[in-house]
Amino acid sequence: MEYFNHLKIQKACQFLLFTKLRIKEISIELGIEDHYYFSRLFHKVMGVSPVCYRKNAT
Repeated sequence: MEYFNHLKIQKACQFLLFTKLRIKEISIELGIEDHYYFSRLFHKVMGVSPVCYRKNAT
C-alpha cells in the first residue's frame, strides 16, 4: 500500500509542476476522493503541503 501511495504522490508532483489543476482536481485524478486526505498524505510523504510544493517549484 505504501508503494502505491508513493506512486500517487510522484504523479501528483508532476501534476503540480506541469499543470494548473487545483488540488481537488489532482486528488480526483489520482483516485483519492477526499482532497483533505490527499493533502495530509502528500505532506506526510513530501514534508510540505501540495500548495507549498507548487509555490516553491516555480
